[in-house]
Amino acid sequence: MNPKDEASLIKIRMIIDMAISFSAMNRVFEKGSKQKIAEKIEFSLGLLDETTCKDDFEKIHSEFCNWFVENVRKSKRNSGDINNQSASYGQAAKLFNVATKVYIYYCHLPSNESMVKLLPLIHAAVDTLMMKYLKTQYPEENFQAGTIEAVGRYEYLALQKLVIKNIQDEFMNLILPVHWDDIIWFRLNRPAEQFV
Repeated sequence: MNPKDEASLIKIRMIIDMAISFSAMNRVFEKGSKQKIAEKIEFSLGLLDETTCKDDFEKIHSEFCNWFVENVRKSKRNSGDINNQSASYGQAAKLFNVATKVYIYYCHLPSNESMVKLLPLIHAAVDTLMMKYLKTQYPEENFQAGTIEAVGRYEYLALQKLVIKNIQDEFMNLILPVHWDDIIWFRLNRPAEQFV
């Protein structure tokens, strides 16, 4: 492998490693999961350059999340229900959303042209604190899950709809979900650093 190709491959693997670490989810899954998750994310990210529409993106997203739920197990210490040690759809989506955010939005990969096309398609990487925020903003919504770990596919889709609603209500549709998740995460986690 020539050095430029090796550097590009390592860059993608470092992005994936940062996304897995940043999402703070690796410790939740059974030992040895990080490598297989990283390989699947790398494969899924590789499909994005050929993505031409929202349906293509949604298919890649959904296939990753379904694979994750079927193939990734919670560590025994993080599984309250001994009979259900599967990772949740919410955990899968959060990880995928952080990875695509870093890959596309922060790093402009696979290319600047692809970034422009894919940026509006990226889902918000909602975590438990953001879920609580959305619940306070929209108490009329009957959203049952208390943590991202408890979020199934349909609850995840409902969460993303609430993100869009909040973008409309609070941000007048001037931002995308990827921007929303940066803003809300920062407001909730770094209140002392708010802009005046």
